[in-house]
Amino acid sequence: MSRFFVLALVLILTAALSSACNQQDLTALLAIKSSFPPNSLPNSWTASIDCCAWDYIECDDTTGRVITLSISDNKYIKGSIPSSVTKLSALQTLSFSNLPGLSGSIPTFIAQLPTLSSIQFSQLPGLTGQIPSQLSKLTGLQFFTIYKTKLSGPIPSFLSAFTGLKELEIAGNSFVGTIPSSIGNLVNLTSIDLSSNQLTGAIPDSLFSKLRGSLADLDLSGNTLKGPIPKSFANIDFTNINLGSNQLDGDASFLFGESKTVNQIILSKNKFAFDLTNVKYSQNLQYLDMSHNKIFGSISNEITNLTNLGYLDVSYNELCGRIPSGGSFRQFDAMFFANNKCLCGAPLPPCK
Repeated sequence: MSRFFVLALVLILTAALSSACNQQDLTALLAIKSSFPPNSLPNSWTASIDCCAWDYIECDDTTGRVITLSISDNKYIKGSIPSSVTKLSALQTLSFSNLPGLSGSIPTFIAQLPTLSSIQFSQLPGLTGQIPSQLSKLTGLQFFTIYKTKLSGPIPSFLSAFTGLKELEIAGNSFVGTIPSSIGNLVNLTSIDLSSNQLTGAIPDSLFSKLRGSLADLDLSGNTLKGPIPKSFANIDFTNINLGSNQLDGDASFLFGESKTVNQIILSKNKFAFDLTNVKYSQNLQYLDMSHNKIFGSISNEITNLTNLGYLDVSYNELCGRIPSGGSFRQFDAMFFANNKCLCGAPLPPCK
């Protein structure tokens, strides 16, 4: 037997052994399986199959340790999140999504998984309670999602302990109170979605004052936020910003600008009041909804040069003057300009 063949055989065996399921992880996964009703998990969840090949599981290619547990789209799972997940000591991603039978609260024992970088609880109508303070120990979190659950209470200020957090989504729940100003200490954020809750009060002035980069996406829509937008927003080059369906007022013109790269701006159903006449627009702008506000002035002809603009709604404002023609404006129906003070011209009636 040549030494090259022996070396190749050793390498193959080493790779096979390193990718095989860790025994501790296998024991933990079988315990998780036993905590749910029989046959509620796929047939792959059996000891005769390498657990790294199971549905909902991902292993590290080198160590064979389970790094992802992502159980989703399963109507047969019943009960609460089992404590045996804490035995997956190398776990980086924990996700439970679209599980109508999962119930209970977010367990405090999740804080015993210090390697977690991503948590997702999504579309879980049986998940109740508040975000437990013990989670503040998970200082390595980069992604934190709580979407469409029955969780309630205030958004906790201890989220600032997640110093490496990049994406924060707490949307479609029943959270109340104000947006904690401590979120402003999360300097690595690229996306915040706090939409469709019951949040009140003003947007904190310090919300993005310490950002190291650009915040790509901000969605605060569907709450009861009041007051003006912080002036610091003028210094942020958003990709998408949605402030719709609140009670915000004052000036929002500083969200616009030729030098910005924003794709989407939604300001609808607020009390914004500013002069639109001299507003400059990003060439990247694709979607603009300013309907149901108190915006005044006229619509600049420059907006017809936005070749990417596919949606525009300025209805229910106090705009006047002739509606620009040409460019993408040919596709916008009368309803997108309706109920203004004195707009005229196609697609509305002619100007006098």
